Amino acid sequence: MKKLLYAAMLGAGALMTLSSCLGDEPGSDKEWKKKNDAWIIEKEAETDAAGQKVYTRVNCDWDPSAYVLMKWHTDRSATSNNLSPISTSTINVKYRVQNIDGLGLDSSYLRTTPADSIYQCVLNTNIQGWIIALGAMHVGDSCTVLIPYNQAYGINTRGSIKAYSNLVFDVKLVSIPALERPLK
Repeated sequence: MKKLLYAAMLGAGALMTLSSCLGDEPGSDKEWKKKNDAWIIEKEAETDAAGQKVYTRVNCDWDPSAYVLMKWHTDRSATSNNLSPISTSTINVKYRVQNIDGLGLDSSYLRTTPADSIYQCVLNTNIQGWIIALGAMHVGDSCTVLIPYNQAYGINTRGSIKAYSNLVFDVKLVSIPALERPLK
């Protein structure tokens, strides 16, 4: 009799767990995914007072389905002759990142090395959205970059970043140090 009772309790627990995974209850991954899907579509369609798109869709060569949305804050014609990184470039950037609800997730402004507020990395060691965005930038460019979750951490949670999170970066490409040193 005890075995039957335990089996029934175990079955009921499994059913409750399964139903909670499939549901759209507040705070669920499924609800968060829907919110992020709708948000990125809305941002891509957003226009200014003159009817011009606010964000430019930037695709990459290696994956036609991969893209980011970018809004430049600097005059691109003024930086067009500056260096632009390739995937293996070491870059220095300043950035802030938040989710679509405005929750701050990380910032280079909290760093002191290698220099104040600078994040230094090899470009291709980052999420795909960063590789796409920074590959489209030149030194001196400052942008807001909207990265769909498929080009960020996808279905995985990473620290305070929930699964299915689109990311909003404010980023400035400060330098590409190895290319800016004088040759000997």
